[in-house]
Amino acid sequence: MKPYPSKDLQISTPTDSTMILTRSFNAPRRLVWEATFTPDKMRRWMLPPPGWTITTCVCNARVGGALELAWKSDEADPAMTLRGVFTEVAPHERIVHTETMALGSGQTIGTLVEKHEFAEEGGVTSMRITQTYASKEARDGAIESGMDQGMEACYKQLDAVLAD
Repeated sequence: MKPYPSKDLQISTPTDSTMILTRSFNAPRRLVWEATFTPDKMRRWMLPPPGWTITTCVCNARVGGALELAWKSDEADPAMTLRGVFTEVAPHERIVHTETMALGSGQTIGTLVEKHEFAEEGGVTSMRITQTYASKEARDGAIESGMDQGMEACYKQLDAVLAD
């Protein structure tokens, strides 16, 4: 019997401006796709930092469609936003979007292009995310932010959503 692959988020940096994140989910590719790009499901697993709430969750996963997320906290001002546009969509296989993270004041935290690829084998879906940043400094800043811990916390919650 083939061992189940590790679910933990794996990160590599093949070039100065790219980061590749991989993660497996014990669910069919179609279900992982739907949970990843359906706003009602996204709200269940896209955990904000402690003390924050998701105030906006728009995901129109079609070419030219919008991606918009916003989080706020009673203690922190301004809010954080993530905005992007989908530039390529092959349902259940691949999706590409732009992404700009900003503070509510309009201060941009980071801009990148993100590509998600999904593959399924034996009911287990592997998701590979390639993030392309404008520079090595921007990529390294994202790594140093602790984003991996936040993403893995979200993906553990996504495991629970997929098990429902």
